[in-house]
Amino acid sequence: MKKYGALIALGCAVLFGILAVILASKWLEKQTSPETAQMRMKETLPITRIVTATEDVPVGTFLTEKNIALTEWPSTTLPKGHFTDLNVVKGRVAVTKLVAGEPLLAAELAAPGSGAGLVAMIPVGMRAMSIRVDEVIGVSGFILPDTFVDIITQEKAGDAAKPAKTFLARVPVLAIAQQSVSEDGKPKVVHTVTLQLTPTDAEKLVTQMSKANMHLVLRNPLDTPTEEKEVERATVAAPRLSTVPPRRPRVSAATAKPTPRKQHKVEILRQLKLEIITCENGDSYNCSK
Repeated sequence: MKKYGALIALGCAVLFGILAVILASKWLEKQTSPETAQMRMKETLPITRIVTATEDVPVGTFLTEKNIALTEWPSTTLPKGHFTDLNVVKGRVAVTKLVAGEPLLAAELAAPGSGAGLVAMIPVGMRAMSIRVDEVIGVSGFILPDTFVDIITQEKAGDAAKPAKTFLARVPVLAIAQQSVSEDGKPKVVHTVTLQLTPTDAEKLVTQMSKANMHLVLRNPLDTPTEEKEVERATVAAPRLSTVPPRRPRVSAATAKPTPRKQHKVEILRQLKLEIITCENGDSYNCSK
């Protein structure tokens, strides 16, 4: 019996060791599971329920209970312009493409009651105007929604061509044909381009279209008019320095100040008497006592 006692004790120790390893591994799995990590995050971080998109929402789509929902979000990382009430968002229109799982922001939605489609994308005080283009005017189809163009016009003058000029700069493009969003960004040749203009610029453009040829010039969105003015100021040639000496201003006799005359004293001996008189040096010597 004593002979096998040590072996039995060793076997029990190995068995209990294996059991301890199995239990420890299971405990570690529970501690590192996503459910446990999420529960710990909820315990340590404050949570706020905000409105998010439940599916990809195209531009111009009405928001309903089918495509939005309340989702728990860490209060420390709430985005600016988020919503916490579904009723505030329902019935509004998306002016940009919404991605599933992302919070809804005020800048991504049209104002309440503004309608659907392109109408909701027009800012207050602006107008949408469509113009006819071809492959050349439309920059070979590279003009897409959310890009910017310059409008260059050249007046019609028979055989004599007048110089072209930039009529409007950095005009936003709202849509091409009947498409207000570009999914793949590939060029697409269309016959109409819808621009966002002020009412005054729209009137001027209609007038200019009747008497001048028009071309659209695609530009970089980061190239702002303010930067253009700075570049223009920097490239203006410095004024040339004149080599002719400046003329002295003429002074009239009435306003001219008299030049002070030099005075000196002269000693004259008259009839054995010494007299001292003062003389001024002008055109001739003028002396007086």
